[in-house]
Amino acid sequence: MAEKKVVKSFLWGALAGAVTGAVTALLFAPKAGKELRKDIADTAHTVGEKTVELSKKAGSSAQSIVKKSADWAVDIRSKFAKKADPEEAQNEEEETVAL
Repeated sequence: MAEKKVVKSFLWGALAGAVTGAVTALLFAPKAGKELRKDIADTAHTVGEKTVELSKKAGSSAQSIVKKSADWAVDIRSKFAKKADPEEAQNEEEETVAL
């Protein structure tokens, strides 16, 4: 248990150090203020575009999962309905064929 705490603490420290190092590198880079602000703005714009792209992919995946789940639920419901009342299921099939 103590080893997990040590590993977790080390990982948080490494992450904090990486973020601090990246910010320090940006702020102390030998660039003019305009260039630095442009770099930061470009990076923020790129991150924004990637976020939108990922959210679109996640949305389409979620819609696909919902569609599959709905189809599955309809199939299960129809199977249970047929088992519950075979005569009614047969009547529905005959009506469907007649249409």
